[in-house]
Amino acid sequence: MANLSSFSTLHDKVKKYHADFGLRNLSSGFAYLALESILNLTEDEIEDADTEGDQDGGMDAIHISGTDVHIFNFKYAETFDNSTKNFPEGEVDKILVTMNAIMTKSLKREQANEFLWDKVQEIWDLFDESGPINFKFHFASNKEKLVERARKKLESNLGKYKFVEFNYYDQDDLVSRIIEKKSKRVDGELRFVDTQYFERSDGPLKGIVATVPASDLMDLVRDPENPERIQEDAFNENVRVYLKLKNRINQSIHDTALSDSNFEFWYLNNGITILCDECVYAPNTRSPKAKLKNLQIVNGGQTTHALFEASLGHREKLEKILVLVRICQTNDRSISEKISETTNSQTPIRSRDLHANERVQRKLEEQFKTLGYCYERKKNQHSGSPRAKRLSNELLGQICLAYYLDMPAEAKNKKTIVFSEKYDEIFDEDTTTAERMLLAYKLYLPLDAKKKTIKKKIRNKEAVPDNEAFVSRATFHLLTALRLIAEHEKLDLSKGEQYKVALELAIKYTYEVVLSEKKKRKGRYTHDKFFKEIPTNELIRSHILAKYSGN
Repeated sequence: MANLSSFSTLHDKVKKYHADFGLRNLSSGFAYLALESILNLTEDEIEDADTEGDQDGGMDAIHISGTDVHIFNFKYAETFDNSTKNFPEGEVDKILVTMNAIMTKSLKREQANEFLWDKVQEIWDLFDESGPINFKFHFASNKEKLVERARKKLESNLGKYKFVEFNYYDQDDLVSRIIEKKSKRVDGELRFVDTQYFERSDGPLKGIVATVPASDLMDLVRDPENPERIQEDAFNENVRVYLKLKNRINQSIHDTALSDSNFEFWYLNNGITILCDECVYAPNTRSPKAKLKNLQIVNGGQTTHALFEASLGHREKLEKILVLVRICQTNDRSISEKISETTNSQTPIRSRDLHANERVQRKLEEQFKTLGYCYERKKNQHSGSPRAKRLSNELLGQICLAYYLDMPAEAKNKKTIVFSEKYDEIFDEDTTTAERMLLAYKLYLPLDAKKKTIKKKIRNKEAVPDNEAFVSRATFHLLTALRLIAEHEKLDLSKGEQYKVALELAIKYTYEVVLSEKKKRKGRYTHDKFFKEIPTNELIRSHILAKYSGN
């Protein structure tokens, strides 16, 4: 139910998004907030997902991740009185018409704006290349939710597509996601080893310390719908984007688990801390099974993820591994929060956060401070500072991945590797300095500004030359191209005129590759898809190097 407190909480944040990102209106600010809160998307991902405008078919944003297609419809009320009204039913009809045209491949180019058309092309490619596609519809607003008859109409019509999910968010739901980081409830069982468990109680608290088989722990966190994946809701926030962590700590845990001496694991590892509403088992018995209700693993996330990776294809190895587990049962929210805080796990388990306090990150923070910038080791660490002076280590990592490591497609579409398998290369203490990262960042800024200008022109239906339109999807690829060209042309990119020369060549050479691919793919080519594909890296690199092969 709408209330002034929830409305104001969202409205203030929306106004800040609008100001910080220079967005076209408050509705766009709301879309940014919703996409970040619901899917945890970055600024670049949000811009890529944005399809709102004339001829958007009721689809304001589309984010595609693997075979998951997230389709969003947003409605924002700028006054509290309007927020008490329901989500407009007319949006359902728009989406039904558009989805029917997508599913039957009958949508015509002239019926969709450029941003929607690119996404539709990508969806059609998924039809041809993948198995079942999961369509996930999100209706997000600071108004009341769709009335029941509209929801039934939507779900009955789209339910025929089998792999379909519907999510409805009002102002209270979004505020809850912002301030509480709610997750789905997870229940499960653990088997204690023989009599190796101890219990104590203190008023509203009950604690059990036990030894459990690693295989039981893996079953506890295994996704019941996909046994090859971990159930991320057991960690208080979905972190599906980096299920394959490959940092030094996790590699060590992984290697120990698969070694011949893995029986030592119990002695070498600090164990797991689990919070739950209730832990029920038969005391004074051998190897009792404990039923855990509404559990959360608040400490030991790295251990659990690394063991899970080791278990894939090597379950027999885990039979010898025992893990120390501390279970804390309480229904008192304040105590739960204290336990979470003191075990240093109340922050969602993210690969970026796992590195936040490392020495190299702290040294970079000090270096950037000297240069007049706020280096954010953690998301929104310096939210009170001017936006222009805040530098996210995630974005800087993406930029370095493209500029120094020649991996622009990965920088654009697989940014999780910044804090996993490519972390040690990007943040190598022998080569990485704030000045080195800042150099690449300053080269990126004009490209990012150009991207925003192009997208604004397209949205305003202004003419954009074909040899420039692709730039909005190719910022990381152009960054890589800049370095290659500068090396061969002997250009100093820190000098404005020389940067301009290199950029003109980067755009020219990249466009030549685009034209070649358009000719090959004909009507199935889209900039969005092409610049997400890993082989695109080598196509552009080889084309540029061929220009200098005689040098």
